Amino acid sequence: MKTLRYILLLGLWATCAHGAPAETPPPAQTPAAEMPAAAADPEQDTVALLRASPAAADAQELTVDGKPVLALLRDETLGQPQGGVLLLHDTGAHADWPGVIGTLRQTLPQYGWTTLSLQLPPPEAAAAAEQTPARVRAALALLAGKNIRNIILLGHGSGALAALRYAADNRGAVNGLILVAMGPVDDAALLNSANVPIYDIYGSAESLEVLRAGALRLQEGRRMVRQDGAELPRYRQFVVEGADHFFGEQTDILQRRVRGWLKTHAGGMEITQ
Repeated sequence: MKTLRYILLLGLWATCAHGAPAETPPPAQTPAAEMPAAAADPEQDTVALLRASPAAADAQELTVDGKPVLALLRDETLGQPQGGVLLLHDTGAHADWPGVIGTLRQTLPQYGWTTLSLQLPPPEAAAAAEQTPARVRAALALLAGKNIRNIILLGHGSGALAALRYAADNRGAVNGLILVAMGPVDDAALLNSANVPIYDIYGSAESLEVLRAGALRLQEGRRMVRQDGAELPRYRQFVVEGADHFFGEQTDILQRRVRGWLKTHAGGMEITQ
């Protein structure tokens, strides 16, 4: 009996000496998965840039498919309203890009033309092909709301192609087209389908692609003029000697040529509803 008590006491002493069994440590916490960074939005970056620039004074917000779209509106200052010019910028540019779009939107109001320069979606944007016509419609509605019915659509580079396609798909929506430095057209018949006076202008120092495309359009334009037999040609092309894609030092020539064409072909016209 004493031996059994001794063994029990010895076991109890060993337990006290070594302490209680260590608790099982909790499993190491796995770091929470990092949330992926929000994808950059090039258009919103551009809009923020414009809103922080002097162009912000002309900012108008259109609503297209429930989303805000920036446009830059400048009313005519001559006191003799001629109509409105809706401007579409080139890929990689914006609604106040220096050279073509920025210069024309700021200077044409002095000659009676209200200008509205529209911010277009970047080509990589989802459904960009559908967004552009929707934005143009919203911009035309804004001008109509200002009782401006005589509207010319002017595009630069890829904006010129967008303008041509819109006019061809929406006959009667605008009174004329000004195509500045436009590249290849997949269907030359679009020139005739637009059924409005067209001014096709680009520089002699353009890329070979633009120069070749211009030569092909001239052939189609001449065919249109012969077919019409009208006293005032529906298609006119002019090449500015030495001008590059953004016209650089030749912007004065561009302005004069555009104003002259507007005065001859579109000044004071009204759209037939």
